[in-house]
Formats: sequence, C-alpha cells, structure tokens
Amino acid sequence: MDIFDHKGICLREGKRAVYLDPANSRPDGAVTHAHSDHLRPNTHMTKPTADVMKVRTGSTKATTHDYHEKFKINDFELEFISAGHVVGSAMIECNGLLYTGDYNPYGTVTSGKAEPQECETLIVESTYGKPDQTLPDRNEVLEDLQAWIGATSDNGGGIIGAYSLGKAQEVIATANTAGIVPAVSNEVGSVSDVYKKYKVPLEYNRYEDLDDNEKNKPGLLVTSTSATSGKKPDTAVQELRRNGAKVARVSGWCAFAKWALRGVDAGFPISDHADFADTMKFVEECNPKQVYTVHGSTKELAKQIEKKLGIKARPLPKYGEVAIEDYN
Repeated sequence: MDIFDHKGICLREGKRAVYLDPANSRPDGAVTHAHSDHLRPNTHMTKPTADVMKVRTGSTKATTHDYHEKFKINDFELEFISAGHVVGSAMIECNGLLYTGDYNPYGTVTSGKAEPQECETLIVESTYGKPDQTLPDRNEVLEDLQAWIGATSDNGGGIIGAYSLGKAQEVIATANTAGIVPAVSNEVGSVSDVYKKYKVPLEYNRYEDLDDNEKNKPGLLVTSTSATSGKKPDTAVQELRRNGAKVARVSGWCAFAKWALRGVDAGFPISDHADFADTMKFVEECNPKQVYTVHGSTKELAKQIEKKLGIKARPLPKYGEVAIEDYN
C-alpha cells in the first residue's frame, strides 16, 4: 500500500484509493473530527462529528458511522476509534495502519481517551513534536483553573477564551466541578448542546438568555478565543472588561508561546493534543514498524522516534516522492 500526502493523506493500492482528512469534500474521504482544518462535508465521519458540522456550518452532507463499526471505501476497510480530542473525534484504522488525527492519550474530562493500538504503520500528529514541548501536569493545571474561576467569579467576574469545540467544554466542566454554572456565548453553546446530546454532563446558560442584571454580573463567561483576543470584537466581553472582569486563555500554547498570553490576565496550558512525552509513549505502545509524522513539527518528531525508540520514522512523503515499499 502506498501512503503519501496528496490533498490529504492518501492510501493507494493500484487504482484504488482512500483519503484521510482530505483537503476537499469527497465521498472517498474520511475525516477524524469537526475542527475546521480537518472537517470536510460529503465525507465519512462519526455521528457526533456530523452533528457538530451541522451546527457550525449548516451542512448535513455526511456518511456517518459509529465507533468500531467497520465500513468500506473503495474496498478499503476502515474503523473509527475514539481519539479523546473533542466530541466525536476518531483515530482511523485501515488494513494494519493507524492514523491518529488529532488525539489525546492523556484523556479529557469531556471526550474520553485515545488508547494505543497495535499496528504495522502509524501516522501520528506532531503538533507538539519537539522535545521541549511537554505540558505541565494536567490535573494540577485544572486545579489552578478551578481556583481562578472561583476567585474571579466572586470578585468582578471572569471571562475565559477557549476553542469553542473542545477546550470550552473542558472549561464548563471544570466550572461545574467548582459549583459554578457559567454563561456561554452562542458559539460555545451550540457546540456544547451536541456534547449534551451525547450524554456529556454540562451545565451552562446562554449569555443572551440572561436578564440585564445577570448580564452585568454573569460570574463567569466562557467564549471563543477570538472573542477575547480582539480578532472578533465582542460587545459583551468589552463591557464586562470595563466593569472589572479578568480574562484568561486556555490553550496548550500558553506553556510554549508568548503570543498565547497577550491581552489576557492569566493563561492555563491545557491541550486536547498529546504533548511530546505522551506522543513518544503512545508511539512506543502502538509498536509499529514504520511511523509517518504529520501536522506540526514533523521532522523533529520523526528524528526523536528513530533516535529514542529505534523505529523507522519520517515525515509523510509528498505525492511523487519515494513510496513506502521503496523506503522500507
């Protein structure tokens, strides 16, 4: 089987092919989750991913499958396996190959955990593929976040900017653990409604549904990163800030990049991706003969996998470069 990057991750045998996280909508494609850099309509996806696609884009064009339901595309047999990244996120298994997509082997409060799978070939994401990109203990950061939520909610209010699909729901769950029901933006609320549909227990109120007194003092507002960064001006955020509310950002990049902390009062390095240490552990436990790295620090991660684990590794080749049979 040839494996290469060509408008997505292409698996090819003879004239047959299937595309994983394709660059364009196509019926011979399968997508791993509903973040915009992976999601394409008119492809195969899990049912929760299709539901998120509908609320975020309005599109209902999808062929849906349950986790562990085997299905075929051009006679390739595929299977979706939980990736622990966001609701509905999936790793994809195909003929002895495992593609992680964006995955979290640590486990999130709201989306489960990616479990290693024995495979011949592993295609692994490299978002945090550099050796110095290891996140602090997740439980400790969640405790710090919970304490910040409690302190700010009772003293001028707090605003948290997070990706509306994934980390925003982790923030809501953390606030609920502290006994706080946050207000949420419509963008966050529409996605959170999908989580609730799939039995993830979250309590929140839409900011727009609050009365005037509650809008002035919502305690905690959970909104998108763009609403707090100024990229997408939000009148509610601006008004609450003028009234003394503190602003925080929740992102793994808060641990590694100065830009992630600009314009906020606090940053909490929580990610829905595997960090470097967890990536190396995951690769080792999958025990593949060949690893391809994609999406991020691909060269750095491949080098470390070969050096520390003794497993053949390289960035996923482009179309027209050496095929897997020639490389092994």
